Amino acid sequence: MLSQCKKPDGRFGRFLARGMNFGHSGLTKWGLGFIDIANDIDALDIGCGGGRTVERLAGIATDGKVIGIDYSPDAVAVARKKNRVLINEKRVQIFQEAVSSMKFSDGAFDLITAFETHYFWPDFRNDLKEVYRVTKQNGQLLIVGAVYKNKKYGRRNQRIVDAIGMTYLGIDEFREVLEGIGYSEFDALEEKNKRWLAVKCKKITGKSGGR
Repeated sequence: MLSQCKKPDGRFGRFLARGMNFGHSGLTKWGLGFIDIANDIDALDIGCGGGRTVERLAGIATDGKVIGIDYSPDAVAVARKKNRVLINEKRVQIFQEAVSSMKFSDGAFDLITAFETHYFWPDFRNDLKEVYRVTKQNGQLLIVGAVYKNKKYGRRNQRIVDAIGMTYLGIDEFREVLEGIGYSEFDALEEKNKRWLAVKCKKITGKSGGR
């Protein structure tokens, strides 16, 4: 079950990807409320799963374009079906692609989101360098998840991390890594009752830590 969260596969994987659209809906809405999104942005959702976040972003960026990527072919199939109308309208694209080496040009996106997916990136720090590369100057990065270091849920989280192998960070560690890559204006928001964390930052070269 946990391995399917990492990379949905087969009939059960497709079922799980569709379930993510409902199970992550509240988290997604909450996380997107943490940032300002213009209606003409180009956005990338990394680890798009069943495609609901892509659909929600396209509903906000009505004059822009939204791309979703996932390295699971079964998740991509589900996401494409979910967004078939928007794909036909050429407002959305869904690709099978890994975060570690993306085909997009430098500075391609105004906004990059990652909901419940950064845990599974093969090499979080180096993969963030690739994310930074495709972030536009003054562009935003938003990472949202429900497994992060905190005292209240540490024991529960550690069991999950040990079972599947995941990137497991606290707020200060997120700040250190993101600023080390070159992002600026780091901020974090917790919804402690639901065990949610959102972190955001911007690519502003020339500031402290920038490239």
